[in-house]
Amino acid sequence: MLRAGVSFPVLMKLLGHTDPEMTMRYVDVALTDLQREFHQARSKPRHLAPQPKTSTAPVRAGLDGLIHSLIATQHFMQMFRRSLPNGSARNRLLRLSKRLIKILAEIRKLHTT
Repeated sequence: MLRAGVSFPVLMKLLGHTDPEMTMRYVDVALTDLQREFHQARSKPRHLAPQPKTSTAPVRAGLDGLIHSLIATQHFMQMFRRSLPNGSARNRLLRLSKRLIKILAEIRKLHTT
């Protein structure tokens, strides 16, 4: 039923289970299932931050270029951080990303003055 598209919570309800572990006893996860899910997740990521828009415009100069570069850097840092397992490296990158957000805010203030 899962392979036919029935969601796991619906399957639990149909089987009359209240505990997901009980339903998992009846689910046979084959290598083909794992491969399909992996390829689907790579082709249609649902939980990734939006990618910065790229343009064919020439490289920007001045504060606009700096802001654009910092936004791209912050995005790439977030993507790399999300690929890491939970731990000190992931937490450190989160702190650095937050610092970049603050730096961007300060640079934008310079831009408006």
